[in-house]
Amino acid sequence: MHPGSQLIQITQGLEYLHARNPPIIHGDLKANNVLISGDGTACLSDFGLSRTHAGTNSAVVPVTSGGLPIAPITMAYHANFRWGAPEVLLDGMRRTPASDIYSLGRLKVELLTGEIPFPNLADQVIIQRIAAGRYDRPTGSDAVACGLDDEMWALILECWDRNPLKRPSASQVVEQLRRMPEPASVSPSWKPSARVGRGGCSASRELISSRFSDSIAGSSS
Repeated sequence: MHPGSQLIQITQGLEYLHARNPPIIHGDLKANNVLISGDGTACLSDFGLSRTHAGTNSAVVPVTSGGLPIAPITMAYHANFRWGAPEVLLDGMRRTPASDIYSLGRLKVELLTGEIPFPNLADQVIIQRIAAGRYDRPTGSDAVACGLDDEMWALILECWDRNPLKRPSASQVVEQLRRMPEPASVSPSWKPSARVGRGGCSASRELISSRFSDSIAGSSS
């Protein structure tokens, strides 16, 4: 399987989550949470920060009101600020499908370069760059060879639009990736942290559906 297919498969995994009713927010997209099955298929993992999206539309709403403390789930999201969306990190907004898309852009840079976002920068500098909407485009020959060309970079910048409502949906990202010519591949220096066991991604989807169906049923009873 061509490694470029894995970029599409990761986004299709996000598309699957966002298409649930209600949508499921992954909330922790990064390369360490991507597993590879025995046949080379990429699957999303680690749903510890995942939650259903309770909004009735795509509006972004504050996490807290009345001076209440930030929820533990949000604190955990802040710990992974290199991948986090600015409206959640800096503006106190709830996570939405659009915040997942922002993180997806970071993840794609990570996979195409083999480095975590903002490599070799201090935390405070990273926060300043997130606030300014600045991310220096990787120009290394390896990244370009893996597919980080002008078209891919333009797509990543769309995912990073400061206005969450202007970011593409997961389905739109899948469509754009499919139109891109080969090769768009993960960096040879990226190694998945683990591999999917028996059942592969299909088993993962069944587990996700079961978990969140039970959660919704429990909250309504």
